Amino acid sequence: MTFLVERLADLRRHLDHLRTIRPRVTDAARLASDLSLHNDVLFSLLVVCQSVIDVAGELAGRRGIRFQDYAGAIRALRQIEGFPPDLIEGLLDLPGFRNVVIHEYVDLDYTRVIEALDRLDPLDRFLRAVAAIESGE
Repeated sequence: MTFLVERLADLRRHLDHLRTIRPRVTDAARLASDLSLHNDVLFSLLVVCQSVIDVAGELAGRRGIRFQDYAGAIRALRQIEGFPPDLIEGLLDLPGFRNVVIHEYVDLDYTRVIEALDRLDPLDRFLRAVAAIESGE
């Protein structure tokens, strides 16, 4: 499998998993107190964020579009025909959220984590946009 195919498969797998476990996340206190659920949710959200960043970077790199950081990789999608501007804007929070999950996990705002769980639909749009671009539609 290619890098892009692997990242897209990981993204789909973790999106599906997050939707499966979402009913178990009843509130912020449960997420904070149930270590297995906590780790499960945060790891899958991390993989989702990193997968989008990696795919954006790969698509930009293939087209010779330079970027400096994770947010820049997503902003680079603006230069690729087929990505709706509102989708790109909606994805721009992912690098920051990824960094918070990795670096500020001790003081993590679990309400924001739950909000992220309830806003996965743009990632499905991202998968469809990448598929259309890669197939030449």
